Amino acid sequence: MPLDGFAYTQGQPEHFARSDLDNPVTREFCGKCGTAIGTQTPNMPGAIILKVGTMDDPSVFQPQMAIFTMDKQSFHHIPEGLPAFERVPG
Repeated sequence: MPLDGFAYTQGQPEHFARSDLDNPVTREFCGKCGTAIGTQTPNMPGAIILKVGTMDDPSVFQPQMAIFTMDKQSFHHIPEGLPAFERVPG
């Protein structure tokens, strides 16, 4: 979602970005429990990718695609008919 339409209502997250990459993503997480909250990427300036599990009712959101399926484990289920990509689609 656009960053200008997003705000934390309580507290601020911790941030982590790998130092060994040229254009790392920045991951935001709770500094108390470690729960992943969102990601900001240089490929999408001005936006934040929010983790659906942090929403009050994640069931209102439906997936539009599966990405990074190259890392999929045998217990991961991708619904039939959902577009799936080994990496981010070009």
